[in-house]
Amino acid sequence: MKRVNLIIIALMTSIITVYAGGLVTNTNQSAAWARTLTRHASYGVDAVYYNPAGLSLLKNGFHLSLSNQTITQTRRITSDFGYLNGAPESAYEAELMAPVFPSIYAVYKMDKWTFSAGFNVIGGGGSANFESGLPSFEIPVATLVPLLQSSLLELDKGVEDQTGWNPGYSNVTAYDMDAAFNGSSTYMGFQAGATYAVNEMISIYLGGRYVTATNTYEGSLTGVSIDAPYGDNPQPPGDYIRLIATNPPFPDDVVATLQATAAGLDAMTSDKALSAVQTGSGFAPIVGVNLHLTDMINVAVKYEHQTKLELTNKTEVDDVNMFPDGGKVRADLPGMFSAGVQLKPLPNLTASAGMNYFLDKPAYYGNTGDDGNGGEVQINNESTIDQNGYTASASLEYKFLGMLGVSAGFLTANNGVNNHYQSDLNYALKSNTVGGGVFVDIGELLTINAGVTYVMYQDYKNTQSYDLMGTAVPYTDTYGKNTMIFAVGVDISL
Repeated sequence: MKRVNLIIIALMTSIITVYAGGLVTNTNQSAAWARTLTRHASYGVDAVYYNPAGLSLLKNGFHLSLSNQTITQTRRITSDFGYLNGAPESAYEAELMAPVFPSIYAVYKMDKWTFSAGFNVIGGGGSANFESGLPSFEIPVATLVPLLQSSLLELDKGVEDQTGWNPGYSNVTAYDMDAAFNGSSTYMGFQAGATYAVNEMISIYLGGRYVTATNTYEGSLTGVSIDAPYGDNPQPPGDYIRLIATNPPFPDDVVATLQATAAGLDAMTSDKALSAVQTGSGFAPIVGVNLHLTDMINVAVKYEHQTKLELTNKTEVDDVNMFPDGGKVRADLPGMFSAGVQLKPLPNLTASAGMNYFLDKPAYYGNTGDDGNGGEVQINNESTIDQNGYTASASLEYKFLGMLGVSAGFLTANNGVNNHYQSDLNYALKSNTVGGGVFVDIGELLTINAGVTYVMYQDYKNTQSYDLMGTAVPYTDTYGKNTMIFAVGVDISL
């Protein structure tokens, strides 16, 4: 049951949710992205994030972009572990919601120089509510039933051998618990920089992003209980063992063993609570180059340096001693390289393609390993990630009547993680994404964007085993999820 204490923390700390992008990086950063999925070589106002070197192609003056996305995500997990209440297959589901997911960009263009600033939610941005728990959390509680059945069976046999009557102490039939978990994670990015047009073809960008991170954890585990043949059901397992110990005639040594077992069960199944906040900040330099080869072809590249983030705990309640007040943990954002091309084969038709490459392996995501002295040390992702993740996307956009446009895009993502990374607490899945939408130009001053995005993830089957009294019990968890994004935004040029 010590594992219950560890799992409760792992559950509540695995809340950093990425809606579109890499393992911990959001790249869904404008309404125009939601309708195209490809903005790598664009030179609209949202190029502050996607292609800041391309901002030199804007007209002189002030430009502003305001977007909001409403995002929902459903995580689905099934487990065939035989002792769970829902056996032969138990289902778990968590709903994640981000009703407000803003992106704000401002640009001032002055001939060869362009100055820009932006705000977005670069990581996290939602809250998770695990109403039905997870398999790895419930399994240690579920195994109370076979553990008590096995350990009390010898007691039944002993009584039967002496009296001819089997009391059936081992007929423990069910378990129950109440678990409540809620967590939120927000990595806010504040970006600023300058773009310089070397000539009509080449422009360069130098800037950076300051990131502030806040993770909040609230949770409790209460009411771990069992159904047994004696006593008032449901009842704490320790109370049941004490009830057995009061039934004579047991030798003093048996009574002492039962009382000690009851005390141990009390400690392991007692109510637990956690209330903690983690905060930290970091900075990442950003560089970019834009090549405007012709009015038909634009090419862009960008590199974002790794953001080193060290989060500090501020803890109010920590019944399981896993969030020491003032303790620190790494939770980086990885470096990212992006490249894209935008083509205009016809005056009203735009075709785009792009990719993001995330430098996940050198980053620190809070993983820990053995320090060689019986303790733990934070490690990078070399042991959990085989290949750095990437996304690749393409889109088409067509403009009617000089003002109304439609667009659609497709994106595929592979995160490169291995089986050591995957668990029901924190899993990453390959995905395909489709998006589409409309835009309306109102004169030369105003553009309205609206888009819908749907992310489809490939299920992942994780076959593993649980050590039950020295016997490896095999079982398979299946992980799945999907994400829906609704976005609307406005671009203003003055």
